[in-house]
Amino acid sequence: MAIDVLMPVITDAGEDAVVTAWFVDEGQPCEDGQLIAEVQAEKVAAEVRAPAAGLVVDPVDINEPVAQGTPICRIAAAGEGPPVAATPTRVPEAVGEAPPTLASPAARRLARELGVDLAGLSGSGPGGRITEADVRSVEAERGAPDTGVALAGLREVVARNMRRGHLETAPVTLHSSIVLSGGVPAHVTASVVKAAAVALQEHPALNGVREGDRFTAATTAHVAVAVQTDDGLVAPVVRSPAGRTVGEIAEEIAELAGRAAAKELAAVDFEGGTFTVTNLGRWGIDGFTPIINLPQVAILGVGAVRTGPGFDQDGAVIAETRVVLSLTFDHAFVDGAPAAAFLQRVGELLAVRS
Repeated sequence: MAIDVLMPVITDAGEDAVVTAWFVDEGQPCEDGQLIAEVQAEKVAAEVRAPAAGLVVDPVDINEPVAQGTPICRIAAAGEGPPVAATPTRVPEAVGEAPPTLASPAARRLARELGVDLAGLSGSGPGGRITEADVRSVEAERGAPDTGVALAGLREVVARNMRRGHLETAPVTLHSSIVLSGGVPAHVTASVVKAAAVALQEHPALNGVREGDRFTAATTAHVAVAVQTDDGLVAPVVRSPAGRTVGEIAEEIAELAGRAAAKELAAVDFEGGTFTVTNLGRWGIDGFTPIINLPQVAILGVGAVRTGPGFDQDGAVIAETRVVLSLTFDHAFVDGAPAAAFLQRVGELLAVRS
């Protein structure tokens, strides 16, 4: 009896993952506990080892998105070989009807995208199965101009999760221009992370995670911080920032960003986030609409810090430093009034910071 080998559950959000490498080919033997594959979800890598000795059969294609906790291959008994399907009742073929084309799901999807006809194409995979490489070779021979870059692998996983964050929520975004009475902060993102964490303790409706139609409020705020890498966006978690100094938070954000760039983040770095902060201010952006980082219910965007003319209480012109904060929340779980009150409180904390 073949044993299913499951995609590990790597991240809390339960998004799709991909196999990035197979170390044992299809139909080849493996030992119990032997490393057979490497997988990734977002930017978190994990190893997969054989649960028993046998033959690796039915492996999914590399970079094909697979739900966490579902099979990526099976281990058949050494003498069993690949599972043989029961012989179906024979149905007479219609005259001129071609036999079915043996191709992987990923190859079929790619063929549809590129307009490649699989009929008559010889496959290089096991048993003559057509692979993605076979489809790409046909496209290369056609010499068709490349007019775009197809999403693939981890980038496709990130894109799917962004779509989920937009389509599976009822997103509403509030914008607020905050006066920073103390001038430009030395550490903008860290200052906002601390202010948000303190405000979340007072407004728990935004601090927690959803599961189906239920929301579970967290007792402590653990703030994920969006970090841009060459491979896409990741959001490692800064734990319990409410009780820490801005300098300590800034050091941790820098350390996480460095490990993200080096692809050294581990699954534990993404666990337990209850809220997210994302900063696009360095690119001169003011207000924007951040996408909720599921399973959380809210995310705070930070714009550029700008100094310009303003007015004091007597109407005199003064230099004024402002930043636009953009709060996106899931209206299915959070009402507008508590969301607005939270955003107002963050502004107050930033305005009176030391």
